[in-house]
Amino acid sequence: MLWTRGVAGGYNAWSEEYGLDGWSWEKVEPAFRSIEGIVDIRKPGLELECIPFVEEAAKRVGLPVGDGVNAAEAKAQGIMPLEQTLDGRGQRLSAYKAWLPREVARERRKRLIICPGVVASRLLFNKDGTRAIGVRIQSGDHEHTVHARREVILCAGTIGTPQLLMLSGIGPPEQLESIGVPVIRNHPAVGQGLSDHVNLPIIMELPRKHTIHCLENALVFLWHLLLYLFLGKGLLASGSTPRSIFVRTSALDEDTLTVRTRDPSDQDTMDASLGRNIPDVEIIIIPISCLAVNVPGRAFFTWYTTLVQPHSKGHIELASADPLADVKIFYPMMTDERDRATMKKAVRFSMRLAEEFGKTGYPYEAPLAFAPGMDLGYLDSIYESKPGLWQRLWGKEKPADEEPVPVPGKDLLPGAGQPSPAFSTQITHQDSKKLDWRTVTDQEIDAYVSRVCVSSLHVSCTCRMSNNPREGVVDQKLKVHGVENLRIADASVFPKIPSAHTMAPVVMVAERCAEFVKAEWEERKDR
Repeated sequence: MLWTRGVAGGYNAWSEEYGLDGWSWEKVEPAFRSIEGIVDIRKPGLELECIPFVEEAAKRVGLPVGDGVNAAEAKAQGIMPLEQTLDGRGQRLSAYKAWLPREVARERRKRLIICPGVVASRLLFNKDGTRAIGVRIQSGDHEHTVHARREVILCAGTIGTPQLLMLSGIGPPEQLESIGVPVIRNHPAVGQGLSDHVNLPIIMELPRKHTIHCLENALVFLWHLLLYLFLGKGLLASGSTPRSIFVRTSALDEDTLTVRTRDPSDQDTMDASLGRNIPDVEIIIIPISCLAVNVPGRAFFTWYTTLVQPHSKGHIELASADPLADVKIFYPMMTDERDRATMKKAVRFSMRLAEEFGKTGYPYEAPLAFAPGMDLGYLDSIYESKPGLWQRLWGKEKPADEEPVPVPGKDLLPGAGQPSPAFSTQITHQDSKKLDWRTVTDQEIDAYVSRVCVSSLHVSCTCRMSNNPREGVVDQKLKVHGVENLRIADASVFPKIPSAHTMAPVVMVAERCAEFVKAEWEERKDR
């Protein structure tokens, strides 16, 4: 739903660092323009009253205010409106709705077959395994064969695409042999290099009327429901992310955490076309709580702090030869020391922004409620109030030696069955220590990160593009190395994860794949 292309420098880096000269900004930008003529892209509609103060806080630390994250003149760093795929009725516009509306499906029904509720179980190849000729699909206890006259294009996603390749015998030989899958092609890069954006919340407490929590009031919700149903307007017709901040942590002054427009070697840090200026942190402005569990009676505003150029890498393995079995995902959250260092700086910068927000003339108190340095016993007690949450988030129960400590004044916090005040600043569990970006320690940041850091669900790069078949899975035309008539068009082919929400880059890859297929078959027809 969030439509962010990513900076031009990111695609230029694909060309310059990885030798993918067909994927520079000059080559991908026309595809973005083409698809943006089909999908409706809109800036945020209704603005909450806190947003101008957020922009002022960003300006106070040296960030420019941009007109839009995808604007041609957008800087590499700044605070900008986030564009969203919404139609004129305020409804989410998916790729499915944009490219395959009912009238198009009807017009193409003689040459378009959609099979819902089936699983692609394996690919079919010619005798020597050099050409894809079809797909086996499974529906309940029944299997069917779909033959391809021209090509097979995989779009099963970062998890599903490498799974299907490995089930079909394309992947690391030792892994396939260990579960009894015959090896068709030795492809060591299949399933490797998994990358994802990871984020965590730095949370202030604000008046309810200045946050999306205002919808918890029945009358306010009813009003916005009517606006949505009859006019396609209001909070229910808007996304929850009106602004986002992009920053490169190497451009932050080490002492003041203000943004430098020129680095110590006097090079520009704002030119979005340069690979060295790719933002490595995004701070998404979300005027609602982003904790994994609700805190009744309180209204929150989140600086959602996100690593968008992670170094940590994971991988995917098959658990069995059963296509219905889950794969093993070795997830790379904060396993690289460089990511931990970047996150520490990003967290301090978010806390710095929260401090500046309180100096902008905002007419209410805006204390930090959840941030490093807080009482972790209180934070743990919130998570433990929802049975099974620790297991769901981290894959294990909370160790017994991490029992929550008593929280002074916790009984003063509004409960689920009590009236919700319009504004509460009851943070008595941490009154003795102000949460401050200057004094927070690395250990406090690590302890907080370990509890609240989560996936952005932007997993990518498991069938990455490379000119070298040993290092990647597809070439620059998205063809699987060593296999004819087989391409991939999804986030798994990214050579490096973009510094953007991944919807727009994925659709761009799909558009270019369509261009490649049409051009190749037109050329073959003319021979």
